[in-house]
Amino acid sequence: MKYSGKIHIVYDGMWGSCGKGKFCGELALNPNFDIKVCVNNNAPNAGHSFVFDDGRKVVTKHIPIGFVNKNIPYLVIGESAVIDYDRLVYEIEKYKDILNGRKLFIADTAAIISPQNKQNELQNIKSGSTFSGAGSALVDKVMRKSSLVGGDKRFLELEKQGLIKIVHSKTFFPMIYNGLGPFKGNENILVELSQGDALGLNNSSNYPFTTSRDCTPAQALKDIHASNDYSIKKYCVFRPYPIRINNNSAAGFIYTGNFDGAKEISWQDVCSRCGLNAEEIEKLEHTTVTNRLRRVSEFCIKQFAEMLLDTQPDECFLNFAQYINGGIRGLTTKDAIIAQRQFTRFGELSDQKWQDACEKNFAIENILGYIEDMEEYFYNLLGDNFLSISKIGTGESLSQVIDRTAISQIATSRHAVKNINPLDFADKDNIPNFEL
Repeated sequence: MKYSGKIHIVYDGMWGSCGKGKFCGELALNPNFDIKVCVNNNAPNAGHSFVFDDGRKVVTKHIPIGFVNKNIPYLVIGESAVIDYDRLVYEIEKYKDILNGRKLFIADTAAIISPQNKQNELQNIKSGSTFSGAGSALVDKVMRKSSLVGGDKRFLELEKQGLIKIVHSKTFFPMIYNGLGPFKGNENILVELSQGDALGLNNSSNYPFTTSRDCTPAQALKDIHASNDYSIKKYCVFRPYPIRINNNSAAGFIYTGNFDGAKEISWQDVCSRCGLNAEEIEKLEHTTVTNRLRRVSEFCIKQFAEMLLDTQPDECFLNFAQYINGGIRGLTTKDAIIAQRQFTRFGELSDQKWQDACEKNFAIENILGYIEDMEEYFYNLLGDNFLSISKIGTGESLSQVIDRTAISQIATSRHAVKNINPLDFADKDNIPNFEL
């Protein structure tokens, strides 16, 4: 039976922490996508976060974040995953109400992290790491020394308890129907990548300040044995100011790498530009793994352009738009549409209500101008429409997203919006000259 569904791949276009979990959860919950399988090949050196509108925050390192939709039956941890057993059990217990009786399908050849793996990293890695043991466990797997899920008694016990099902590592294409359940062949799949494109092991611009493998859509397809012949849609998540992990770690001060030529700045710099409070921003900018404040830089044109050429996303999601203009913080598509319409009703509304609408509308127009400038700039640089921004993240929770198409259709003006250009926040001497 040939597969005829669609594979949706969500990945991070920078150095990670762009908010993939938010958008993975949104796609999983969107009935138009009708996702039946959520899969990742993650390791505990990265976490995905999702915040429900009631304020509940979910952070997973192993369970696919698409599990927030209780109607998705197949939650898969693939063969390239590296698993911390204790963390997996913790997540299963902590989120058992959301799992709602669903078991996790785990590939038998997924690697397992040992205490020695964590110790090895603390002793030997001197180029920045979360020291979760993930890289060391992969090395052991390559050296044929690693314990694998299929032969580990602890995982076999979890299977007896009905919490997981261990499946053959070739469960996916071309034999997707052999290990999970009864399929028709047209089920849609959501693939969640961890970390970020710029952190890839084979990224020469960043080596050795990288993670332990590649984080690209191509790698994601390989990890599930999928073919480019299938219907695939790629979603790139990025942010206006890239981040990297803190130089202070469990092993002391270890430099974690530069921003590919872009200037490192402070969160106070970001605040002075967007109008938000520094304490409020810094509260959001602690990593889910190390809980240390992230480093931040100006937008890196070189890194982003190379990523667009390499991965060629179908859609891009701009997250943390409030860092461009704090007035858009927390707005939803509905909020934005109301503000735009109220802006045109001068004299019909109270002064305060109209003033509020003016402030929101200016922020919205500011963001739209930023997006249009970004798309135009990279089109001229790369010679093709690799950057097409469809959604705007304005806060942590599920509904704090604006559909760019919905608000662009009723945009009221373009005054004072052509004032943010990628060149304004980049090193002009470090811009690549692509030979197209």
